[in-house]
Amino acid sequence: MKLRIALSFILLAGILAGCSLIPQLETVREQYLETRVADLLAEMPTAEKALVEETLKATATEEIIEETPAPTEESTKEAEETLTVEPTAEPKSIEATFTPTSTSADPAVYLGEPDWKDDMSKVGYWPTSTDEYLSATFENGTLKIVALSETNGWRIASTDALKDAYIEATFKVMECSQTDGYGIILRVPEKANPNRGYLFGVTCDGRYGLRTFDGTKGAYGEMLWLKYHTLSDLIKKGKEQTNRLGVMAVGQRLLLFINGVKVDEISDAAYKEGFFGVYINRDYTENLTVYVDDVAFWRDPAAQ
Repeated sequence: MKLRIALSFILLAGILAGCSLIPQLETVREQYLETRVADLLAEMPTAEKALVEETLKATATEEIIEETPAPTEESTKEAEETLTVEPTAEPKSIEATFTPTSTSADPAVYLGEPDWKDDMSKVGYWPTSTDEYLSATFENGTLKIVALSETNGWRIASTDALKDAYIEATFKVMECSQTDGYGIILRVPEKANPNRGYLFGVTCDGRYGLRTFDGTKGAYGEMLWLKYHTLSDLIKKGKEQTNRLGVMAVGQRLLLFINGVKVDEISDAAYKEGFFGVYINRDYTENLTVYVDDVAFWRDPAAQ
């Protein structure tokens, strides 16, 4: 009995030893075959050598293909689950927050709130009287001025004298013709005796002009043109039209605006400061009538 057990152990050990030797023998066999193939290739002619190499490559490729397992339904499902891309959340829109800045060249816009403004809702800043040149009254929240002669007539606002300033006013003319005109008088040295200054205005037929007046010269005063009547498409010409006129006086610079648009710039040093007002000039129409509204000024303006 003991002998049988001993023989069994010896037999089992031999089998195990044989199993461990099998991989080693396989490795030795592969090395021998590789060495032998290399020797044979070296001895062969070039054409035969190339044929053998191609055969060996084909054999190796077939072995690789055979070793690659075919995809199963289960492996395909796992791959699809792995490649599943989760949708990303859409980015939230960001609303830009900024304060817009004005790019307008209209002084009434970019200069901001005026230092003084009269919307003619109350009587107080304008003399309401009649003389040989015109009559001035308040009517329906406007200053109504009527020309009574062919000589320029004006009314001066009851404000402080201005040096550098932008002044503007809105005018509505009624029945008119050709060079019947109206506008702003400024840099008047004396309010009590307003006989000097600059006059900027427009005419019924669509022209603008700039003049200086000195009532101390000659029997009737001296009126000189700095800018003679010039046509402009910016002027709303004809009867029952409304135009907003403005003059920016900065030093010797006189910038002229019609309906918020600069039309001209003149340099002159005759008058450096003074009071301002509105004027009317009748050339053709009897009782030429103009309504004045929304008069304002801005001190020390910046020209754009």
